[in-house]
Amino acid sequence: MERLYRVFPWVEDPFTAEGLSRYRSTVSEFRVLATHEWFGELVSRRRELRLVDLCSGTGIGGVALAKVLTDLGVRVSLTLVDLRQEALARAAEFSLRELGSKPDVLVLDVLELEEPSLEGSFDIALIWGHTTPHFSPWEWVRVLANVSRLLVDDGLLVYDEVDRVYSIFYLRGYREVLPELAERGRVVLSIHRGRDFRTGYFNRVVLDLVSGEAEEMEVYLWDIASSAALTWVFFSDVDYVPTRKPYSGVVLARKPRRSLDLRTAFKEVPRILKHQQSS
Repeated sequence: MERLYRVFPWVEDPFTAEGLSRYRSTVSEFRVLATHEWFGELVSRRRELRLVDLCSGTGIGGVALAKVLTDLGVRVSLTLVDLRQEALARAAEFSLRELGSKPDVLVLDVLELEEPSLEGSFDIALIWGHTTPHFSPWEWVRVLANVSRLLVDDGLLVYDEVDRVYSIFYLRGYREVLPELAERGRVVLSIHRGRDFRTGYFNRVVLDLVSGEAEEMEVYLWDIASSAALTWVFFSDVDYVPTRKPYSGVVLARKPRRSLDLRTAFKEVPRILKHQQSS
């Protein structure tokens, strides 16, 4: 993962102008999201919230949400979980600058969260930064199972999502060769290599034409309905807020299911379907 992010031009360093801009945009997005009824209910029930940012990278999402909640008068304890130690170290520095305190950091794989001490430890779980394409449907099920165990009974899962069936396949078309970055001194392409029909992954090679570095990348092109429907299996209710565009925004899920009665579990229509939008 460290090698991939060295080659792929993903903006994640919050100490750069581009990274700081992304952080500020995320703060603005969370200010809108904080007006959602489910956030209001959670804040009204407790004035101290435990937030875990999973696959946190450099912590832009977790720090941004913690800042918004703090500005609302809530005390927030922040935990960041990622596989990359270097990214977590950067995140701790950034949290200290923005929030005045360092977060707890854990080097863990979200697919292998088997720490009993973490179960029921958090009020909000965040997965932020277009992270879902890293997971196939089979892995997303495992992520959701693990996340639901981390949360308290009235806990909230928040993750950003894009309808990539619409934005990629319909709006522009899937491309064999895609320029990811073109600037002085650096040109990066991603190139289609194949597809795994069992996992659903598209396999692409990310190539820096200047340095010659290359790294393989697996991506699953989620749409909102698919990831949210799987999320509903693990949570009692699911909603979607189109914070960027009609096909790009935030999925919220609340109250992890502790048991599942197949006769009644899915009779009630989830909130996401009660205010449908189309384009």
